[in-house]
Amino acid sequence: MNKSITRVIIVLTLVLGAGWLGLWFLGDSRQIKIENQNKNNPAASQSGVEDGSFSEFGGKTPRETLNLLIAALEQNNLTLAAKYFSSELRDQESFELKKLYDAKLLGDLITALKGIKEGKETDSSHFGFPVLDETGEVVAIIQLEKNTSGFWKISSL
Repeated sequence: MNKSITRVIIVLTLVLGAGWLGLWFLGDSRQIKIENQNKNNPAASQSGVEDGSFSEFGGKTPRETLNLLIAALEQNNLTLAAKYFSSELRDQESFELKKLYDAKLLGDLITALKGIKEGKETDSSHFGFPVLDETGEVVAIIQLEKNTSGFWKISSL
């Protein structure tokens, strides 16, 4: 019994030793480098900044962005409507708009959006439109942000 345990320990040591030596001799000394693809525009690599393909969609004012969204929804162009949302929300809102369209409730959303009268600027790059119900109470606030290209995007709906 003593002999078999000794044999197992010797074999295990030889296998582990050969493995470590192999890694040491054959190991690649190169390091993995991660490069920022937006190195010319450091602000674009931060979260919350639009990707280039959609950064030019939106209005020059919050009201214009809201009107563009309403026009796209009236044409049942959900792809265009999704482009007016910030990059973080685009996929989620596209899915939600599709659900409303399938449930034939897109008209209700358009009516609610058309009923928005005034909004309020919180600072130079943030704006909010209150959404009122039938009784005139605020049920939601549509928030917009100005992106680095100067266009307003919907950041919450």
